[in-house]
Amino acid sequence: MTHQAPHPDRNLLARISAPVLQALALLALCVAASSARAEQRALIVGLGRYDLPEINLPAIELDVDSVHQMLNLMGFEDRQIHILQDEAATSSAVINEFQGWLRQGVQPNDRVVFYFSGHGSNVPANGADEDNDLSQVLVTYDVKRVRDHGKPSLSGVLIDTRISQLLAAIPSKNILFIVDSCHSGTVTRDIVLGNHSLDSGRVYVKSFDYPGMPSAPAARTRSIDVREPKWDPKVNYVSLTAAADTEQAIGTSKGGIFTIGLTESVKRHINEGKPLTAKELRADAEEYIRSKTDKENRHTPQLTGNPTLAEATIKVVTPGADGPNRKRLLELAAGEAQHFEINSSSRQYVIDEPIKLSFAIPSAGYLNVVTVDAKDNALVLFPNKYQQDNSVTPGTFTVPTPKMNFDLQAAPPTGSTLVVAFLTADPVNFYQETIDDRDENGFIKVDFSTLSPTATRAIRIVPHTNQRYSGQLELQVVEAAKH
Repeated sequence: MTHQAPHPDRNLLARISAPVLQALALLALCVAASSARAEQRALIVGLGRYDLPEINLPAIELDVDSVHQMLNLMGFEDRQIHILQDEAATSSAVINEFQGWLRQGVQPNDRVVFYFSGHGSNVPANGADEDNDLSQVLVTYDVKRVRDHGKPSLSGVLIDTRISQLLAAIPSKNILFIVDSCHSGTVTRDIVLGNHSLDSGRVYVKSFDYPGMPSAPAARTRSIDVREPKWDPKVNYVSLTAAADTEQAIGTSKGGIFTIGLTESVKRHINEGKPLTAKELRADAEEYIRSKTDKENRHTPQLTGNPTLAEATIKVVTPGADGPNRKRLLELAAGEAQHFEINSSSRQYVIDEPIKLSFAIPSAGYLNVVTVDAKDNALVLFPNKYQQDNSVTPGTFTVPTPKMNFDLQAAPPTGSTLVVAFLTADPVNFYQETIDDRDENGFIKVDFSTLSPTATRAIRIVPHTNQRYSGQLELQVVEAAKH
C-alpha cells in the first residue's frame, strides 16, 4: 500500500493512504506585550441555566470549556482563572469578581480577560444615558421581570454603564473583554441553520426577550459600526462582541458560533504562521458566521475599545506535551472509570513506521481512541472515516485490522504521544461529534477527525450507573532508530 506524505503543517500520529486530514493546532493568545513576571487574572461567566428555566440555553458549558482551554494556552494557570457558571453566576457574584479578583493586586501591565456566554437584553435607560433611551445588559442567573419607573424592565442583570465603570476601575491597561450574547430586540426560537456542517437541528438566539423590552433602532446603536470604527484611546480594554444591537447571536448544540469562529481564527493563524490582531479576529469571526448561517440569521461581530490594543499583534504559544488537550484527556480517563489494557507493537516508533494497537475489551460497548502528540494536537484515531462503527465485543480488539482498509503510521512531531481509549456502554462516537471537518451537507470530509469539545462532554455525561472503562499508553516517535 502506498502512503501519501502529509502536508508539512499537519502533525499526526496516523497517516493513511487516503486524502490527508487536517489537524487543528490549538494555541494560546495574549492581547498585548506584558512582563514575563506579570500577574494575570481571568473570569469566565457562562449561563446555560437560569432562575427562569424557559430561557435556558444549550451547550454553554462547551463555550466555558473552550475558553478555559484557550486561557490555559494563553499561559494562564488554573489558579489564575475563576469560573462562574449557571447558579453561581448571579449579578452580585459577577460584580464581586470584578471588584475583587479582577482588580485587587493587579498592576498596569498585568493581563486581564473577561468572557461571557449567555443571554443579552435591553432595559430602559430612564435618563441614565442622555444619548439613548435604552441600556444593554448581560443577563445573569437571578434575572427577574420587573417594572422600573413604570416601564417593563429586568433586575438581576449587568447594565452596560455599570460594566464600563467596573472595567475602568481595573488597574490593568491590557484587558480583553469578550461577550457571546445578543443585543437584539426580537427573538425567534425556531431557527434552523441551513449549513449542516455545524448543526442540523434547531438552534437558539442568545437574547432574553420580554414584553415591553425597548429595541435599539437600526439607525442608532451603541456598538461600533465596523465600517466606520470609533475608538476611544482612553479606555483600558479591547472588546469583541458577537452581534450588533439589532442582531441575534446564535448558539448551537456545539457551542456559540461566535466563540467557535474566534477559536478557528486563532488556529488558522498559528498554522499559517501569520501575525494576528483583534481586528483580524473580528473579521475572521464574521466570515465564519457568514459561512454557517443564512442571510436572515447572520450576525456581525463588533470591535470596540482602545485602538492600540485592537491593532497590537496577539502573541500565540504553541502548546507542548503537557498542553490542555493532554491534561483534559488524562482527567477524563482518571475520573470514575475502570481501567482496561492497551498495548502496541512497540513503545518507540520511527517516522513512517507502521503502528498497531490492541485493546483488551472487558465488556461489550463503544470504543473511542484519541492520540495527543508532542505539540498537544488531539486526533480521534478510532472510529474514523473507514471504520465509523465503533461497537466492540469482549476480547482482544486491534486497530487496524486488514478489514478496516486503512493503516496507521508514526508521523511528526517527534516526542511523546499519548494514546487514550474510552469504552462506554452508551453509544458515544467521537468521530461523529466533529464540528468543522464536515461539508455543507454534514458529511465528514477527513479520514480522522480532530477532538471536539462535544466528544469530551459526551464522556463526562455518561451516567454514573453506566459502567465505563478507560486506558492509556505512552509512545515515543523518533526521527530514526537508535542503535
